[in-house]
Amino acid sequence: MKQSFLVLRDESGFALITAIMMLFAATILGLMVLNSSDMEISLSGAQQRYERNLNTAEGAVGSEATAVGTAATITRSVSGVDHTRSYAVVDPGSHNQVLSPNASHDALFDPGGDTTAAGDAEYTVDINTPSDLWSMENLLHSDAATDNFLDYRYRVAYLYGTVPPKGYDATKFSGYRFQISAQRTSLIELGASKVGPK
Repeated sequence: MKQSFLVLRDESGFALITAIMMLFAATILGLMVLNSSDMEISLSGAQQRYERNLNTAEGAVGSEATAVGTAATITRSVSGVDHTRSYAVVDPGSHNQVLSPNASHDALFDPGGDTTAAGDAEYTVDINTPSDLWSMENLLHSDAATDNFLDYRYRVAYLYGTVPPKGYDATKFSGYRFQISAQRTSLIELGASKVGPK
């Protein structure tokens, strides 16, 4: 019994199949590169937002710290009326006092009206209140919606009295310990000690 085999001598289809396979591999590589580029853009955008929010919180802490333990006041115009806030300690014997606006109905609590809506329950901020309920302010003291990326929450608290540092007469001076906190997405806290009359 004789077997016959058919031998194909024309291999022109092989070039087409090879070209299709190479195009498929190039397409896969191109999609991988595009996906990698999208991920890098997303990561760099997240880094940029993080740095902007961190800088806002740091600027906020510095801004609030300028008035702590001094006679300085921060003036803010709310609906055309000037309001001032300062961080004077009225009763040094009362520890853990929140000195920033701590009543949600206070005009300076949220001067831009970004978070409090009409009908919201009123509350008072104390030393244990979570940061999402703290006072709100804008780094530029602006109420414009275009400046909302500079909004921050803050709390200034008088913690306790302490001894004055070396060089001060302990019978005439006292130390005062403060905590200044600001939050955008990052929470920045600054401890400050001031020296004043006993």
